[in-house]
Amino acid sequence: MFPNLLKYGLLFAPSILVDPEIAQEAPNLSDSGDAPSLPARPTTVKAKTPPPATPVASAAEIDEQARMLKQYEEQQAALRAVQEDDARRRAELEAQQQREFEQRQLLQKEQERQAQEELRRQQMMHLNNQAAEQVHGLEREILALRGQFERDQLMLEQYDRV
Repeated sequence: MFPNLLKYGLLFAPSILVDPEIAQEAPNLSDSGDAPSLPARPTTVKAKTPPPATPVASAAEIDEQARMLKQYEEQQAALRAVQEDDARRRAELEAQQQREFEQRQLLQKEQERQAQEELRRQQMMHLNNQAAEQVHGLEREILALRGQFERDQLMLEQYDRV
């Protein structure tokens, strides 16, 4: 695919690093050997240009720049004041929302407590009603048994007379 890149070890496979082959002897770079020498570079003389003249600002320009700088600083101060005011309002709003959230939580807990208390009260009333019904049932049974006993006694008396 890229034989030159592989040759110099510049192409890497995802899991394989290819190391370049390095000769055992380093080449001598200072020896020109039998290579032809290069021609000398031509020298060019640049004409020196005079430095640009520093502009001299008039007093009116300096005053205008000072006025603009002062106006810019005033605008920046006004922006900072607006940003600080916005940040303060946001912090107050967040604090108010936090207080309202906590109040809602307290109200919800109180409502839950009241609901649980009402449920307990209803359960107690239900248990009391059940107990009262059982007492009434037992009283009816006792009365029925007394009545039966009295009838049985009357029958026994009648039987004894006969």
